[in-house]
Amino acid sequence: MRMLFTTTALIAAGCSGAASAQDADLAALKAQIQALQARLDLLERQATVPVTPGAPVKTLPSAPATQPKPAEPIRWENSPRFTDASGSTFKLRGRILLDAVDAVSQRDGVPDYHARQFRARQLYLGVEGQTGRWGYRLEGGAVNGGGWSWDDAILEYKLDPRTSILVGNQKAASLEALTSFKSITFMERGAYGDVIDAGYVLALEAVRTGPNWSVWAALQGDTVNKTDAAGGYDPNQAVERLGATVRATWSPQLSEADRLHLGAWLRRRDRGGETGFTYTAAANTAFRPQTSSGATLFSTGAVGDGDTTVGVELAWVHRAVSLQGEAARIKVDRIAPTLNPTLGGPDFNIATAYVAGSWFATGETRPYNPNGSFGRIKVAHPLDKGGFGALELAARYDYADFSHMSANGLVRPASQTGLATAGTYESVTLGANWYPYSYVRLTGNLTRARIDNRPINGVELDADVTVAQARVQVEF
Repeated sequence: MRMLFTTTALIAAGCSGAASAQDADLAALKAQIQALQARLDLLERQATVPVTPGAPVKTLPSAPATQPKPAEPIRWENSPRFTDASGSTFKLRGRILLDAVDAVSQRDGVPDYHARQFRARQLYLGVEGQTGRWGYRLEGGAVNGGGWSWDDAILEYKLDPRTSILVGNQKAASLEALTSFKSITFMERGAYGDVIDAGYVLALEAVRTGPNWSVWAALQGDTVNKTDAAGGYDPNQAVERLGATVRATWSPQLSEADRLHLGAWLRRRDRGGETGFTYTAAANTAFRPQTSSGATLFSTGAVGDGDTTVGVELAWVHRAVSLQGEAARIKVDRIAPTLNPTLGGPDFNIATAYVAGSWFATGETRPYNPNGSFGRIKVAHPLDKGGFGALELAARYDYADFSHMSANGLVRPASQTGLATAGTYESVTLGANWYPYSYVRLTGNLTRARIDNRPINGVELDADVTVAQARVQVEF
């Protein structure tokens, strides 16, 4: 463009030299050329495309502002999660757990017992979703061949991204209890989970999570599946149990490959007008075929008028290796002997603990949740991607001590419910899990338990219990 105007100027100058009589016209022409050159410089500075004299100026459209990626309308999580334009979600969820169990109890003073059963441990169906700050989760089904009951039945309101208020059937304590039943390492939570009794109850709960910490507080009643209290020892006291729990966790990331979990919780419960709290454990939490089978030879009976529990949690994950342990002390306020002479007696303390370890031979690691629990295993090389799946090997030691429970002086010891089976419990469980996919799991557990009870009138109810179990689990 510049060459065009320069050439034009030179030609005009040459012509003016040949005709000196036209000097005035040459001066005017030079002025016009200078004006056009200035105009051209201005247009070139403003335009983003070449400009032709006399043509309208065109500019390229500016780059659009970065827009957030819209949510997927349907996302597959082994069942579809639906999301509408406003961000509201809905998902169908559930699980199928099918077990085979073989239990042998070798008992002192009574015949040995053998049982073999095939059963549906859980057949569950539920939904979950959220609308704005409100969320919900509802899930229930049949357990061990029984009638329908609810586990999760929760409404959640998010005050902010880290703070939630929840009301419904839920838990508030213990690393193992708060880890979903679908994601715990072993088939059952063991004696520790039995004794602390930190299962689902109707509660008002607040949870605050940080980058590596969480704080919980809950006001608790009884399970939503229980009928109205009718008075355990006094028909005029139809008052449901009441409790309160606080929990705090801290989980520093020690390195890229190491995470530590530290936690502590405190719970106070009162039975209200219901029957007393029972403290019990078995080699297999879910399988107690009959009272005399030996599977439940470790129990205090319903002796607790109230209790105070202090629990501590510890876990460490290093790549494919995971170590986990918890311990609790329960101060039992026992029912007064004047209220019930067969159950009543002096107050006493219970101690219970476990330690467990696991290793993924295929290299996976246990995922940790900000609320202080573990999540579902993510299989690195599932079968449909040409891999083997995930293989996990694990071992656990359980301990519980009821032996501080003592007799009262109102009735003979043999008549005092639970006294003969309030001894000590120890067990070792070996386990193997194979995850062909993240939502499918095949498990085998072998538990060897020893129960040492006190002799009552020369009769002992000690037992050696061996339980072999296998499970197929599918969730969605």
